[in-house]
This record gives sequence, C-alpha cells and structure tokens, in this order.
Amino acid sequence: MSNQNIHRGVIMADVENSLEFEKYDKKLTHNMTLDLLKEAVLANRAKSGEAEIKHLQDALYLCEDEGIGDDPMVVEARDFYLPRFTARNRFLESFRREDRQMIRACLEEVEGTPLEQFLHVEVRQAAVVLDYLEKVDALQRQNQRKNSQMVLSGKALSELRSYRKPPPLLLRIVKATLLLLGEIEDKTDDWKYCQKMCTPTGPNSLNRRLADFEPENVHVEIVARVREMLSKSRDGVAHPDIDIETVEKVGAGTALVFYVWAMTAAKRSSEIQRTNREKRGFSYEDVIRPANRRRQRELMTSQSVTAIPSHRIY
Repeated sequence: MSNQNIHRGVIMADVENSLEFEKYDKKLTHNMTLDLLKEAVLANRAKSGEAEIKHLQDALYLCEDEGIGDDPMVVEARDFYLPRFTARNRFLESFRREDRQMIRACLEEVEGTPLEQFLHVEVRQAAVVLDYLEKVDALQRQNQRKNSQMVLSGKALSELRSYRKPPPLLLRIVKATLLLLGEIEDKTDDWKYCQKMCTPTGPNSLNRRLADFEPENVHVEIVARVREMLSKSRDGVAHPDIDIETVEKVGAGTALVFYVWAMTAAKRSSEIQRTNREKRGFSYEDVIRPANRRRQRELMTSQSVTAIPSHRIY
C-alpha cells in the first residue's frame, strides 16, 4: 500500500472519529440540558416563586436553543407544568398581599379548566382567605362604629388580668398584640408580665400604647412573627386557622378586640413595608423570616429599630 493511500485512510478515520465525537457530544449536551429542566420542574414542585418560575423558563429557553424543543419532556414542561406553576405562584402572591381582587382574578382564570383540579388546594384556600378578609373587615367596621378604644375599658382589662391561667388562645393573641407594641416573647411567656402590661390607666396604659402605635415603625420580621402567631404558616404563606367565632367566645369578648386590632395593625404595617420596599426596588416575598426569640432580643435592644433594614435584603 502506498504512503498516499495510508495517509488518505488516516484522514478518513479522523473524520469518522470526529463525527462520532460530535454526535456523542451533542447527545451529552442534550442530556445535560434535560437534566437541568428536570431539576427546574422538581424545584417548582417543592416551591413556586418568581425565582423558581424563572429557573424553569430559562431551562426551557436553553432546550429550544439546543434544538430539543420537541422532546416529550420539554413539551410536558412547557405545556403542562409551566402554566400550572405560574398560576399557583399567582395564587400564593395574592394570599401574601391579601388582595381580594387578585384572588378573585386567579379563581376566574382557573375555573372550568384543567388547572382547577391541579390547584384544588389553592382554590380551597382562596375561599378561606376571602371569607377571612371579609370577616375581619366587618369586625373592624363594627369596632370603629363602637369606638374600639372604649371596648378596652377598665372593666374589660381588669377582667382580662383576673385570669390566673388564661386560655391558650387568649394568651397567644395577647402575646401577639404585645409583640407589636415592643414586648418580646421571652417576657410575655410570663402571664404576670402580660397582666402588668395590660394596665387600664396611667402614661404606660395599654390604651395609650395602642393609640400611639405607629405601624410603619414595626420591624418587618416582627410583623412576620405576629402574623405567624395569629395564623397557621405554611411555605411562608399565612393560612388562618383561628375561627373568629371561637375568638369571640374567649375572654368575655376581650380576645376579639385584641385579635382584630393585632391582625389589622399587622396588615397595615405589611402594606406600608411592601410599598416602601417596592419603591426602593426590593422584592417583597416570603423570604422574610419571622423574628425568632434571639432575633427579637437583637431588634428590641438596638437603639434604632427601623421597619425596613437598609443593610440587607431578606
């Protein structure tokens, strides 16, 4: 065999090997891309948020760029999972904002579609949250007509302080109210301390502190903890588990006044903080952690506690 034929054979073998490697490399890249897509789907199954939705969208864009947009896994992720996860995220955001119009829009969007079955938990929760918001608003209007400050009369507070061991629900509500007023849970675990904080008269009386309350000055993590105390928290979203009719029966009606005040004060504080954070370009999501006891001590002992810390984003 001539040297020329040998050289030609070597070149052809190199070409064939190169083509095989290109096929192998392309298949490897496709598999890696599909693995990224699978990870994005699993991440959204565990928790749907703006970051998780974007992760899934980016993975789908990458699949399209790689020319595997027709792969069954890609089609399922694009046509089945993405719209469902996006709709679920809108529900969760509407719950966080306690926005009735947004909640109703989410319900209308999924009603009579396959999404309704997939999001059956969120659909049921939407009904609970809507009912809860209506009841709180009705009670707030009722208390405004009756002048809620007058409801916390000396007699009512004296009756509250007369408990040697208060019902657990009443204690929970009083502790949440006092936390908004700056009293940490380490102190309010002691019912005698709570009794002392519920004095009806004097410069440090409870009514005076309620009247002087400024929702914009409550730290965002304290508000998150109060909402957690007054509701059942799951995935950072408040799911009310306190039945208002039950609260009415506790503490001769005094618990209801505390509850309505604490919930509406926390809601107002959240609205102010959300607006301020959005003006500053921050995201207001469920990444805000409720202040644990150590964090409460840090916040309450600092000389200047701002509602929205400027040194970090939660």
